[in-house]
Amino acid sequence: LQLAGKIRHIGVTNFDAAHLKEILDAGVPIIANQVQYSVLDHRPEKDMNPLAREAGFHYLCYGVIAGGFLSDRYLNTSSPSEPLENRSLTKYRLIIEEYGGYDLFQSLLAKLHEIAEKHKVGIAEVAARYILQKPQVGGIIIGARNRNHLEKLLKIESFTLDQADIS
Repeated sequence: LQLAGKIRHIGVTNFDAAHLKEILDAGVPIIANQVQYSVLDHRPEKDMNPLAREAGFHYLCYGVIAGGFLSDRYLNTSSPSEPLENRSLTKYRLIIEEYGGYDLFQSLLAKLHEIAEKHKVGIAEVAARYILQKPQVGGIIIGARNRNHLEKLLKIESFTLDQADIS
């Protein structure tokens, strides 16, 4: 379809580096790979970054605020009980377990809160900014359930994390 002029660009979703390399080696130019990427989940960094740089594609990242878990709402709270509000929270609760559990997650939130206070934003904005500053990230996808979220999320572009924040 691209050769016929029907589509301009090709992007993919959740392709790992090995399968992306196969597609690229077959001559299909990819401009984006939509991947899950957050302070909790660094899988794209493992083997995809060199391929992305070489081939010139970028990431469109989802899960950057882990369905809302990476927000002020969950700071200093006990682990939510099952069943969770929606499938998204169920998925990201599993990511928290893979990260190292809810206690370690609370330590992460405390550190993100410290950085957020410094920049006068919220935890979600820091988590989103962190991913936006990563190499090969072309954009982030954040679902906002209501207008109140939009006002806060607009602050993502109002600050930059310095090396101390990133460390």
